[in-house]
Parts: sequence; structure tokens; C-alpha cells
Amino acid sequence: MRLVSTLLRRATLAAALLAGAIALPLHAQAAADASRPKVVVISLDAFGAKSLHDPLLPAFTLKALMKRGAYAVSMTPINPTITWPNHTAMVTGVDASRHHVLVNGLVMGQRAGAPPHIEMWVPKSRMVAAPAIYDVAHKAGLVTAEVDWVAIKDARGIDWSFFENPDPDGPIARDLIDQGVVSRDELAHFHDASSQAWRDLVYTRAAVDIIRKHHPDLLLLHLLSLDSIEHETGYGNDAGRNTIAFLDDRVQEVIDAVRDAGDHDRTTFLIVSDHGQRSLHHWLHADVLLMQAGLQDAAAEHPSYSIPEGGFALVYQKHASVASIRRLKGLFAGQPGIAATLTPAEAARQGWPTPAQTNQAPDLLLYAAAGYAFDDDKGDGKDFVTATPERGAHGYPNTDPLMQAIFIAAGHGIRPVGEIPAFPNVDIAPTIARLLHVSMGDIQGKPLTDILAADRGTKATH
Repeated sequence: MRLVSTLLRRATLAAALLAGAIALPLHAQAAADASRPKVVVISLDAFGAKSLHDPLLPAFTLKALMKRGAYAVSMTPINPTITWPNHTAMVTGVDASRHHVLVNGLVMGQRAGAPPHIEMWVPKSRMVAAPAIYDVAHKAGLVTAEVDWVAIKDARGIDWSFFENPDPDGPIARDLIDQGVVSRDELAHFHDASSQAWRDLVYTRAAVDIIRKHHPDLLLLHLLSLDSIEHETGYGNDAGRNTIAFLDDRVQEVIDAVRDAGDHDRTTFLIVSDHGQRSLHHWLHADVLLMQAGLQDAAAEHPSYSIPEGGFALVYQKHASVASIRRLKGLFAGQPGIAATLTPAEAARQGWPTPAQTNQAPDLLLYAAAGYAFDDDKGDGKDFVTATPERGAHGYPNTDPLMQAIFIAAGHGIRPVGEIPAFPNVDIAPTIARLLHVSMGDIQGKPLTDILAADRGTKATH
């Protein structure tokens, strides 16, 4: 009986969403009519386009939004196809060659002749070399908010924040503590023992709190449960599908909060993802080959170290030269599990920056073949390739069909056009800008005007 009642409730909510028929109190409707246009962006990390097109996908809310508005065959991520670079592309409208975010953080000590590392909690001003839509919106006097977005620490363009690693004494955190959603101790140890699903519940409640109390004109929300479970179990199984059902409920929770706040009639909902996922059965240990080649010895002329990122690895070399990079390329070319070895000039043709543009750029880029991924564990220190039970990874070239992301748009200002062709994710930022009546300036992306109401712009090129 509980399952039946739950299904009936979800079906009813979906039907109401399609029709826009859930009535608001008169005072709430008046408040919504008087408000500015609003945009809510919900990123469901690692949600692959192929999954969205499964007719039996347990995602009633997402399916309702698709029928009500527009959705893409797929959305093409930038290279590299991992979380921080692509979330940054979606809010800046430029690829990594211009925003310079290549990993989930900032690479430090990469050419010091010792193993480099990644620092995550670096201020946005140091990490992102391009303005973001929230900067533009904030400058225009709009209210901006983020929950678990990335590469956004201490961003001056954000008014209300519940950071990925939340401050227990922050205003939104204090609200959640007062509401009994979470304790201060749980926030102080947020990533220690909790599951990603629990954290996503807290993130969603933070978004709900911001919506109801602060009515942001732009809200960015990032949920990670699907990426987390697929890294552990691989792609395309019931663990992933069940997690999608969980995330679908979180989307509905946000929509309900917008409706309760009286802002539904003025809100555009954009549901996106940063990349897809694929399964792997073998790890690649790039530092093993570098070590065996003597490139990590104390006396090495060109000491070299890797940063592994699943489907790709960045190799940095101290005092790199054309000749030393050629030798480095030869070390990896033809090795099992290696799909490509790219010099900076070759990688630049795929949207990567060069070392001349940013010190984040590698001296050699490695791509893993299907079924393989780079790991930060050196294994036994002897074998370049080791077996693993099925796992999931991303970071493969953005031409890989399984790396393609999702895009759904519904609500205020969106025409019910149904399916649209694939497009690059750098188009998200200018589309948000058009909806909010602000301008992004010189960027690579273009607004998706084909899906926008007639008063939103001219005919799109996509």
C-alpha cells in the first residue's frame, strides 16, 4: 500500500507540474507577479544523456519537465570531462582554454621536481580566469545563491552560499541547525562518515531554505549522488537508476519550494549535468612508468610526475623542452590502455590550454582507452596496469558518447518545443543571461534562443 500511495502521489505531482495547475494563495501569486525573472539551475553530477532517454527511467519529475519544456538529445561537455571544469564552463560560457580549470581544484607544485598535489578550497579569484554569470547578475543588482557549486569559494558575486564544505557558522547553516535538519557537529564533520545521499539531502534543504527566505534571482545547486555511486559500482546498473529516482525527488523538492515561495510563475528551471560515466575494469598507474624510466630519480634532468583523473592524466615535467616532451610521449605511446598521448599543441586543438597560457596546463596529456582509467594509487609499484572490480570513471574525450550530459529546461520563458539537437555546454551561461536580461560580454557560448519565448531574443543558430 505504501508503494502504491507513493506512486500515486508522484504521478499526481507530475501531472500538476505538466499543467502548471497547483494553485497558489492570492498573496503568493501577487508576490510572484511583482518579482523579477528567476533561474534555478540544478546540476545532477554524472547524469549521462543516454540514461535520460531510457523510457522506464524512474524520474517522473524530470520526464514531466521534458514534456512541459525543452530537452536536448545531449549536451556536449568541454574537455576535460570532469566536474569542476564543466561546472565552470556552464557558468562562464567559455572552455578550459579560457577559464583554466582542469581538475577538481588547483594543481600545486606541478613543476617543482616532486609529486604535485591538488588544493580544492582555493578562492574563485585564484582558480577561475573568466567572469561567471553570477558575477554579472550580482553586478546588475540581482540576488545570487549557490549550494555545493564548485570553483566558487569566496566568490564576490554570490550573496547566499552553502558551500560544498559548509561553514557551520554560516547563515544558511545556522538556519538548518535551527530547523533540526542537521546538527552543528554533523556540519563540522560533513565529509567524514556521511553518505553522499545524506549530503545531497542537506544540500537540497539548504537550497529550499534559500529559496523560501531569500528568493534568489539565480540559484545554482549541485548534487553528487549519482556520480558517487557510479564511481563505486560502474555505469548502467540498478544502483545508478535507483539513485536517479532519489535525485528526481530532490528536483521535485526544489520545485515545490519555489512554488511555496510564490516564485513559480517567474522561475525557469534548468536541469543539467557536467558529464556522463563509463565502466572500467583496469587501472593505469602513470607514475610507475615514469619511475621505471628514471624520471622520478633525484638526479633526473627532467623530473616528471602525473596527476591522474580517471579517463585522463596530466603529466608535468620540470624544465620541459620539445625534445624531452617527445621522449615522454614515446614512453606512453603504444602502452596497453593508452588511447592517446597529446603534446600541448595537440591538446589545444581539443580546447585545452597550453603551458604558455596557464601553469595548470600539462606538458603531456594522456587519455585512457575504454575499460581503463588512471588511478592515484601506484598499485604494487611494478605494474603499469592492474585489474579492478567494475568501477566508473569519466574524463574521457568529450567526443565519447557516454560522456554526453543532460539538459532540460522548463518554466518561465521556455517554449514547449520538446527535443532539441545537441549543443555545447558553454551555451548555458548566455542562456541564463538572456533569461535574466543581463549580458555576458565576449564568450564562446551562444544563448539557446530557439527554446526561449518570443520576447527573449531572435532566432537561434542551434
